[in-house]
Amino acid sequence: MPQIGVRHIRGFQSSVVLEVAQRLEAQRRRVISATDAVLRARAAGESWTGPAAVAAAARQVGVLTALADVAVRLAATAAALRGLAGRMDACGALARRAERTASDRGAWTDDLGLVHLPHRWPTGDPTTDAHVGRLDALMVDEVRRCLDEAVRVAEATDVEVHRALLGAALHRLTAGVAEDLGVVPPPPQGAGGQADGAYANAAWWRSLTVAERRWVIGHHPEWVGPRDGIPAWDRHQANLKLLARARVEAAEQLRRAGPRARHTDVVVWERVESIAAIDAVLGKSDGVTRHLLLVDITGPVVRAVTTVGNVDRAGHVATYVGGLSTSPHLDLRRYDETFARLRTLAWTKTRGTGDQADIAIVQWMGYPAPQWRDGAFGSRSVLKDDLAEEWADELASFTNGIAASRDEPPHQTLWAHSYGSVLAGLSLQHVMRMDDVALFGSPGTALDSLGGAGLKPGGLNVLASPTDVVAATGWFGRDPRDVPGVAHLSAACGLKPGSTNEFLMGSPWHSAYLKAGTTSEHNLAAIAAGRPDQRVFAGSPVGSFRARDCRPDP
Repeated sequence: MPQIGVRHIRGFQSSVVLEVAQRLEAQRRRVISATDAVLRARAAGESWTGPAAVAAAARQVGVLTALADVAVRLAATAAALRGLAGRMDACGALARRAERTASDRGAWTDDLGLVHLPHRWPTGDPTTDAHVGRLDALMVDEVRRCLDEAVRVAEATDVEVHRALLGAALHRLTAGVAEDLGVVPPPPQGAGGQADGAYANAAWWRSLTVAERRWVIGHHPEWVGPRDGIPAWDRHQANLKLLARARVEAAEQLRRAGPRARHTDVVVWERVESIAAIDAVLGKSDGVTRHLLLVDITGPVVRAVTTVGNVDRAGHVATYVGGLSTSPHLDLRRYDETFARLRTLAWTKTRGTGDQADIAIVQWMGYPAPQWRDGAFGSRSVLKDDLAEEWADELASFTNGIAASRDEPPHQTLWAHSYGSVLAGLSLQHVMRMDDVALFGSPGTALDSLGGAGLKPGGLNVLASPTDVVAATGWFGRDPRDVPGVAHLSAACGLKPGSTNEFLMGSPWHSAYLKAGTTSEHNLAAIAAGRPDQRVFAGSPVGSFRARDCRPDP
């Protein structure tokens, strides 16, 4: 059997295959009509007995059996061809997506699936050159994954269609043939936990027909729910099924742990409480779209990812990564309320700009954040970067997946607080798609330049309150305020931009950066909305005001 390549996918004409399937279906209807005629003739015929009657009845049964067999084989053949056309249409769409993605960067792909980049003349600015290189690398990853998956699915489809057609010709069949090939290609192996694995997942999902996607969500939600690169709506539907399973499992664990589980088995108790928090957030009826993009109760801390807003449609998507003690049972409800407010604030900053795109905010609790109970010496300690290193590629995969799942990637922002900023800094060293980053309350970063992060000039923002002792430690490396080219934004009290008498409050402690009415909240909203012109920089003149105007709320 000759190997299938990109050129075969591009040259495949599904319309011809569908035309053959339609002709077979027409022939099947003729056979059914003939069967109907035989049955009517038998029913209308005179009753008679004897050896000739027995022979005639046997002959009629034989004719009916043969007609039924032909009808079933025609149906099986037509179904296989329809499945072939649907699959190859999806593979063709993947190949065209790869071509568009390459073309957007001035590149092109050949019939062997190779990506050809245009020559990039150095701009003289190392940060800009590094950013261009990062965009090229992301494009090449996505194009290769699309084409590889298209070829993989096409080859698997070829084998399935060959088997189906051979079976229709040679084997005994029964009625009730499916409307497609009946075998859904499983997701790609080894794509999880890799920064570019989201592109493979997105390509696999795009290769499936609509009916196949529904089947996978219904029968294998574990293939979809935790898989970056799949649209939020589809992940949400799968994760609701996984959440139901987790709810039953956690309840049984709690029953076995006994009535004092909160004191004797904290992990089990937190699992039950985390599921209750997820249920509470998803059950809100305030008109805001919320999706569940991950739920995993198997580790020491429940991992969950929820959204405020529709990630599939929003023009701006901000992803928040928390630090020490972050957990769904403690923080999910509070963050949901905070980010609903911040989403509204960010949207107001798009007024008058012609950009009325929606905004979505993601609470990414996709890693088991260090907890107070983990102490200072184990691998889960907040004083070590072990957890950050272990889960950095998961964050990169998630943000890449948001872009990979959509036809038009949104403007993406990463908000990272405290230990979450350590994880974010490591993630940015992967091939990660990100437009703007805000690190706040950061105890240090592994980044030494914007070029190392692949960010555009001005894309790295740092906020540090003057009274935040954590942000002054530099425990995990360089103080991000010292990274060349960083935008050092204010977290202190000051006048609201464009106002002469309205003040923004300072962030008086390490966990106050998201507090309503603060300068840091204003800055984070401006970054998420793609409004760098509205940022308030550290040391900016704030005019003449009385000290009491800047007194933080108790």
